[in-house]
Amino acid sequence: MTDYQHMIRNLVNRQPQLEASQLLDDIVKALDNSAIVAITDRTGEIIYANEFFSTLSKYTQEELVGTNQRIVNSGFHPKSFFKKMWKTIGQGQIWQGEICNRAKDGSLYWVDTTIVPFLNEKGIPKQYISIRHDITEKKNIEDTLRKQAELYRLITENSGDYIAVLDAKGTIHYQSPSVEKLLGGQDQNVLNAMVYEDRVNVKNALNQVNQTDEHSALIEFRLTVNHNSILYMSGNLSRIESQGEFVGYNVLVMHDNTDLKKQEKLILDLSSSDQLTGLLNRRAFVKELFVEIERVTSSDELLGLVHMNIDKLRYANERFGHDRGDEILTKVAQRLTMHLNDTVCGRIAGDEFAFVMSSGKSVDELFEWTVALQKVIEEPIEVAGQWYNPSVSCGLSVYPIHATEVPGWITTTEQAMQFVKEQGGSGSAIFVPDMYSKSLDRIILENELRKSVKEEHFILEYQPKVDLGKERVVGFEALVRWQHPDLGRIPPDKFIGLAEETKMIIPLGEWILTEAFQYAIYLQTISTTPMTVAINLSAVQLESPDLIPFIRSLLEKTGIAPAIIEMEVTESAFADRLEMSSTLRQLRDIGFVVSIDDFGTGFSSFSYIKEFPAETLKIDMSFVKDVETSENSRAIIKAIVTMADTAGMNVIAEGIETAEQAHIVKLLGCREGQGYFYSRPLAAIGIPEFLDRFSEIHRNTE
Repeated sequence: MTDYQHMIRNLVNRQPQLEASQLLDDIVKALDNSAIVAITDRTGEIIYANEFFSTLSKYTQEELVGTNQRIVNSGFHPKSFFKKMWKTIGQGQIWQGEICNRAKDGSLYWVDTTIVPFLNEKGIPKQYISIRHDITEKKNIEDTLRKQAELYRLITENSGDYIAVLDAKGTIHYQSPSVEKLLGGQDQNVLNAMVYEDRVNVKNALNQVNQTDEHSALIEFRLTVNHNSILYMSGNLSRIESQGEFVGYNVLVMHDNTDLKKQEKLILDLSSSDQLTGLLNRRAFVKELFVEIERVTSSDELLGLVHMNIDKLRYANERFGHDRGDEILTKVAQRLTMHLNDTVCGRIAGDEFAFVMSSGKSVDELFEWTVALQKVIEEPIEVAGQWYNPSVSCGLSVYPIHATEVPGWITTTEQAMQFVKEQGGSGSAIFVPDMYSKSLDRIILENELRKSVKEEHFILEYQPKVDLGKERVVGFEALVRWQHPDLGRIPPDKFIGLAEETKMIIPLGEWILTEAFQYAIYLQTISTTPMTVAINLSAVQLESPDLIPFIRSLLEKTGIAPAIIEMEVTESAFADRLEMSSTLRQLRDIGFVVSIDDFGTGFSSFSYIKEFPAETLKIDMSFVKDVETSENSRAIIKAIVTMADTAGMNVIAEGIETAEQAHIVKLLGCREGQGYFYSRPLAAIGIPEFLDRFSEIHRNTE
């Protein structure tokens, strides 16, 4: 007996008042009013279709009856799907599954289907009843979720960011597929892949995020992948506050900075090394002096700074040629490197070297080492098959006996070296105070500088900056010139350092700011497009507490828009005075554009420029002057541009002197250019004519 017959027999036995036929009619009626019902013959021709079937398929019942079930076939399922279905019901078995059908208007709908065969006396199906339920909404939700999951998979596998979810104890609860792909190998836990000390730092940041009011933290760390490769990562660790499965956990969004770190290293290596000898260049060497002093500040260790000059190297250049002179310099550098081991050593000028020695004993020991090294350097050098006997003058100054700060340390060493040269060279000397005295020329110049600042014996000249893409002038850099009534024009390199040392740069700087602000306002009236004016600020000005109040007062007096003024500070000046960052941030908050001048010759660090409150980098002219022939210079410029793009900064190339240089720096990604190719610094009165002439030339070239 079949199950449904058994069910009806039980119901009739329990309720004798019911007849089996009546009970069956009631069941059929209930089914017909709650589901989609269709009856077909053994060939699939529809014998009966209820109203639910008609409503969902959008065919009338008359249109459905007498047609084959294929009328609602959507073509979604392969032939094998229906072949298997017909095989099942053809064997008298019930079939269940989900089918996608097509309505009369072309729309698709899904039904959960049960097909029950009705068998004849021989057990062969004579007709089929299909009972369906509309599951279109359910399938649409499933499809949406599937697409979202697929989209998430594509994003997480191909995104440059990597994501991990971890609890307050550092247990990983989720990692995006991109993380597992990045790590590879068997252990794919991102915390386990971190370099140990970085893992400690990350867990400290995790404690900070979970135990303080600071619910996010920026972190940097290294990952070891493929057993020995190191990746440099940066990440943002944030506590999850929104409701959901991971509320109270932490999400770590990571980004691979390895390429940027490599570019940093490239810039550092190329811009801090002397290209001929491989030693530190002057800027990098001076920077290392600060590190050395910091290292021994709390100890009794003595540091000896030696300044060494090759006497009369020009005669060797005249005798052997400049290429051979370079060979002499290279061999001297090799001897220094060999005998100094890992000591800080640099080539600080054409024929000058400097190095640091340390001693826990006495100044005398440092001097003995200096004399011994002098003798080593003076051993004969074979050049072009001939022997050259170098002569060197060495000056020694000891920290903290002769100086307690880097500038004074350098000065006293140079004085000791100069003393040896005045005695005829080929010797060594320790600094003594009598070596240092102001020259008469310096005293006179300092007095005249004070007088000229008071009487305003200065003028400003303006050098244009050009948009390399649009080939139009976008601004000018204000450059101060000393026009002495008796001595004539005195170049900036003769008085700017003196002005900074004597603090006269502060009143002089206030005059420059006043003049430049006024001219910037005038510039806007003669130009059809906004023009910026760049003003150089020295480290001494930025350290002055009066700078910001003076500038605010000047803004109020002139009514100038701060956005047309660009404040420039040299990278090397800023590198040794990080406390100036506060002043620069105040300037930017006021609305001024802040730029780093001479970039590429100091820190040149990606993390440094990310934190520096500036919008513009000016690439030092030393990299531009030989950009046509030097692969190193092109590599430095390209790396700087890449770093600037990452930090969202503008890039200006200084010192452009030829059309070819302009073309190359443009291709390397520089937005603006400045240099003699466009114009020398101009007197204010000549700028309107220059702008007209430049615009006319540009129109003619178009």
